[in-house]
Amino acid sequence: MSVELEIAGAASVGALTTRQSADLSGEPCRNCGANVEAKYCPQCGQLAASFHRPIWTLVGETISDTFTLDGRLARTLPVLLFRPGRLTRNYTEGKRARYVPPFRMFLLASLLFYLMLFTLVTPGQWINTIDTDTRSEIEQSLNEGMDLSDMDETTRAQLSEANIDLRTAEAYQNEIEAQVANVLDHPDQFGAEVEKWLPRLSILMVPLTIIALVLLHAWRRKLFVYDHAVHALHLHSWIYLTGAFMMFAGPVLPGIAFWLYGIGFFVYLWRSLMVAGGSGIMMSGLRTFLIFLFWSSVTLAIVLATLIVSGLSVQA
Repeated sequence: MSVELEIAGAASVGALTTRQSADLSGEPCRNCGANVEAKYCPQCGQLAASFHRPIWTLVGETISDTFTLDGRLARTLPVLLFRPGRLTRNYTEGKRARYVPPFRMFLLASLLFYLMLFTLVTPGQWINTIDTDTRSEIEQSLNEGMDLSDMDETTRAQLSEANIDLRTAEAYQNEIEAQVANVLDHPDQFGAEVEKWLPRLSILMVPLTIIALVLLHAWRRKLFVYDHAVHALHLHSWIYLTGAFMMFAGPVLPGIAFWLYGIGFFVYLWRSLMVAGGSGIMMSGLRTFLIFLFWSSVTLAIVLATLIVSGLSVQA
């Protein structure tokens, strides 16, 4: 798990608490020096509080406040999980105080998902399971796929006309072969790089989803970019939370549960587009299909980019 994601997750958890800090009322304001008698400074408006506290105290207060006093998480999760699009609709219509803010919910959900993913699946273990014969086959396939020595004269002439230097191509080939061998020899380091880069790159899904929703609703003047941003965050929060649950409960679930989850995924997305976007059945179905194709393409690109960047980051 990357340090940045852990920090963001801790910050999002801490921000749920109603007792966000130690009370400093009755003392001089640390910003302007004015005497503070209440929660906020009457001069500059700064919160009269200190955030220098042990992390476990913060987490403990967060859990207590969230489930007993505040209750926003308890009110948010049922609507998010079981009423597609309704949380987005309520939030964009101004009913915000009762729910966890969308970005904070997204951070919590993504943190839970990646903690679960990298706890159950260690990327370096994939390479450790590769035996010697399989490694030899990988290296041989790489050599055969990029063998420049057997290139015919016609192809060489075409490359020359395209200003492609064969010596440069051979150098790239040797560099790629060396990097692949380096990854195979350092699986744990490669796994650590994957754990670092996958959360970083996958966060790009949110702004890209916002753009996709804007384009798919371009003629709907009553919907603004803000509405699509909230919707995108809620959609990804649902995916992360349900994905984490499926990873956790997967070993004890029957095979049909995964098929039902796949069907539920499409139903949730379709219904969410209907409720949050105010679309009809057919138009929401079309948007569901287009967004699924978009997500599939972007996910594949992110996975490939993660593998490439992680492989290049492995040091011999």
